[in-house]
Amino acid sequence: MSLVKQLVGIGATSARYGLAERMARRVADERSIDLDMAALIGADILDGAVLRKFDADTRTRRVADGLVDHISEVRVAAEVAKKYPETRGYIGILAVRAALVGGLNLFHLIKTGEVTKGNVYQRTANLAVAGFALVAARGNERATRVAGTVAAGVAIGTGIMHLKGLGKRHDGITRSL
Repeated sequence: MSLVKQLVGIGATSARYGLAERMARRVADERSIDLDMAALIGADILDGAVLRKFDADTRTRRVADGLVDHISEVRVAAEVAKKYPETRGYIGILAVRAALVGGLNLFHLIKTGEVTKGNVYQRTANLAVAGFALVAARGNERATRVAGTVAAGVAIGTGIMHLKGLGKRHDGITRSL
């Protein structure tokens, strides 16, 4: 893998953070984040697919992908929690899940050299968090409670799946859930 491909991959993935920053500012200004969230989800899906197509997807890029996802979630969640205090408990649960999953994946990476690809479990958790953010940013407390409960349940259920094959070598490159 050439250094250029490595840098392009990490750059493409890291660029998504700009969308999270924009969403955080829009939440603070009580403006819709619907299109920004759709763009963020689309960019998350596309960057990996495009990089795989051009053989520019690496372990480092995959680790960066997870970090960008979590840092983006934290940035938007911090603004949502500041603006809508009723979301803090749900955001706390989602943050603990993210930290635990990140720790499990890091443990696996250190022990085996394999990155973890969460597949349907991580996509489901990410979509639940995104849905919760969209609902919470509207300021409707009842809808926020429902969306927060669903997101927390999905996060816990999908987080448990990260224990699957933990610390055991798979193909030497990727632990796929």
